[in-house]
Amino acid sequence: MARRLPPSALALSLSLSLSAQPSPALEPLGSSERPVLVEVTEASSVIYNADNRDTRSGDVPSVANDNAGFVYNRLNLSASSDPFRVSLRLDGAWFFASPSPDSIADELVSRSGLDGDARAEFYGNKATEAGIELSNRYLDWLYPAKYTLSYATREFELSLGDTTVQLGRGLVLSVRKVDELSSDTTVRGARLNARFASGATRLRLTAVGGSLNPLRLDEASGRYLGTHSSVTPGFVTVTEAGMPRAVATDFVPEADECARYGTCSYSPDRVLAGGAEVGLPGLKLGTQASWLLRQQALSRDVVRSAERILTASQSLELVQLGEAGNVYVEAALQKLSHGEAASREPELGHAVYLAASWVDDAFSVLVEGKHYRRFFPLLANVSTSRAREFSLLQYNAPPTTEDLVNDTQFENFNTCVSGGRIRGEAHLTRSDSVRAWLGRYSTWAESVSNTDCEIRREYENRIWDAAVGFEHRIPGGKLDVSAGTRFDDAGRELDTPSGATHVFYREENLRYTAAFPLGGPFALELDGVHRRRRQTLGGDSSGGAWFEGQHTASVEWGDRLAAGIGFEYDDHATAETYLNTQWSYRATDAVIFGLFVGQRRGALRCIGGVCRVYPPFEGARLDATLRF
Repeated sequence: MARRLPPSALALSLSLSLSAQPSPALEPLGSSERPVLVEVTEASSVIYNADNRDTRSGDVPSVANDNAGFVYNRLNLSASSDPFRVSLRLDGAWFFASPSPDSIADELVSRSGLDGDARAEFYGNKATEAGIELSNRYLDWLYPAKYTLSYATREFELSLGDTTVQLGRGLVLSVRKVDELSSDTTVRGARLNARFASGATRLRLTAVGGSLNPLRLDEASGRYLGTHSSVTPGFVTVTEAGMPRAVATDFVPEADECARYGTCSYSPDRVLAGGAEVGLPGLKLGTQASWLLRQQALSRDVVRSAERILTASQSLELVQLGEAGNVYVEAALQKLSHGEAASREPELGHAVYLAASWVDDAFSVLVEGKHYRRFFPLLANVSTSRAREFSLLQYNAPPTTEDLVNDTQFENFNTCVSGGRIRGEAHLTRSDSVRAWLGRYSTWAESVSNTDCEIRREYENRIWDAAVGFEHRIPGGKLDVSAGTRFDDAGRELDTPSGATHVFYREENLRYTAAFPLGGPFALELDGVHRRRRQTLGGDSSGGAWFEGQHTASVEWGDRLAAGIGFEYDDHATAETYLNTQWSYRATDAVIFGLFVGQRRGALRCIGGVCRVYPPFEGARLDATLRF
C-alpha cells in the first residue's frame, strides 16, 4: 500500500541506479523445460532545487518551487517463464528538504515592502495560501506504480494489471510511455489480443478495460496526484489499492466528498476500448472505439465535466502503393455526454486524418492533413487548481501533423482545425541531403474560447509554417542545420500596447546538431535551438518579440567520458540567462554515472502532441547506472 517513507528507507539510495540484465536461467522447482528469467532494475535520483529565480511578487507557487531536495526511487522487478511474465514497479520519493508555509510567507512579506497591520494581514493570507499549495507537494510516498501478469503466445495474449495501448493513430485512445517527458500512462485492468490467419487474410482483435493509471509523482515540482475513497468506487477500489491518497492537513481538512470540497486532486477515469484490424494483400482495415466513464468532475471545463465520452473511428491503410508508397486515412466520431444537468446535449464531434508517404533511396515525401471539428483530447479528471502540473494529462493523441517537437498550438488549436503539411527530403549524395516542409492551417479555437467550434471569420487564425534543412555526414560525425518560421494571424484585430494588429504569433528559429571527430578517442558535439518569438495574447506584456534558446557543447572521450557546458537564455522570463554543466562517466560497460549542475529555463515541451510544462531549475542532479 502507499505509505509515507521514513528517511532511513531511502537514505542509502543516493543516486544509484541498478539495472540487472537477465540473469542466467533459473530452473523452477526442478523443471528444465521452462527456465525462469529474472530482471531487476533499481533506479533512483538525488535532486536538489535551490532558488530557481522565478519568484514573482505575492506569488506563492513561485516561492514554493525553491529549496527542495529529494530522492526519487523506481524499483522494477520482473520474472518470465514462457509464456508467462510478471512485473512490478514500485515508485517512491523521500524529501529531505522542502519549504514550509511560514518560510514562504516570510519571503513574500520581505519582498512586499508592507508594514504594520497590512504586513500582518498579508503574512496570514500568504501562509494560508502556502499551506494549501504544499498540501499535496513534498510528501514522502512509496506505492505500486505498475504491475502486470501476462500470458502470451503468437496467437493470443492476455494481460492483467497495467498495460499500454494505442488504437489507430491515437485519435481514439493512446495510453503509452513517453520517455522524453517522463510520462508513463497505462490502463490498469485487463487487455486481450488475439490474432487469426486464413491464407493471405489476417485478423487482429484488441480489447482493453480498466481504470486509467498515470504516474502519480511529478518529478519536476514534487506534486503528487491524490485520490480519496469517495472517488474510488467499485472495482476502482481494487485498482487504486496502495496508490497515493489525499492527505488531510491543517489547511485542507479531509472531507467525504473530496470532489465537492476540493480535497483530492485526481479522480480515476474508467475506460472500455477495443479494435479490430483486417489485413488483406496490400490493404488494412481497422475499426476502433473507446468509452471513457467519469465520476464527478474535479474541474469544470467541457471535457472534464463530461460524464461519458464515446469515440470511434474507421481506418484504411494502403500498405504498398506502387513501389514505395503508403496511404493511411482515419475518420473518427466523438460524443461528450454531460448528463441531465447539461442545458443541451452537444453535437457529435468528428475528425479526419490523412497521411500519404513515398520513401525510396533518392527522396521521400510525407503529406499529412487533418480536419477536426469539436474533437477534444481525452483530458484526465484532474483538479487543475490543486494539481496544475498535470493539467495537460490526456488519454488520446490526435495527430498534430506538425513537427514532432512543435509547441506553438496554443489553447484549443487542435480541437477545431483544418490544414496539413507536406515534408520532403532529397538525398543529393551518399553524405548530403536537404529537406523542407510547408504547412498551412486554419483554426477557430486558438485565440478565442470556442468549444462549439463555430466557423466564423472573427474566430479564425490562419497559420503558415515552413522550414528548410541540410544534413552533411562525415566519417564519425555530421552537421545538421535547419531554419524555420511560423506566421499566425487572427481574423480580427487584437489590441496591444503598441496598437491594433492581426498578428497573433510569429516565430523564426534555427536548430543545429554538429558532431566532429577531434582525433584519437576525442569528439566534439554542438547542439542548439534559437528562437525569436512574438505572441500577442499570453506572451510578452509589451506585445513585442523576445528571444529564447539554448546551446550545448560537449566533448566525448571515446565511449567512457563526456563533459559538456550549456547556456540557455529567455529575455521573456524573470531570469534571462542560465548556465549548466553536464558530466557522464562510463567506468565500464556496466557502470555509468551522470551529473547535472546549474540552471535550466522553464518551458513547455511537447513530443508528438503530448505536452508538459517544466518549471525553471537551479541546483544539482546526480544519477548512476549499474548493469550486470
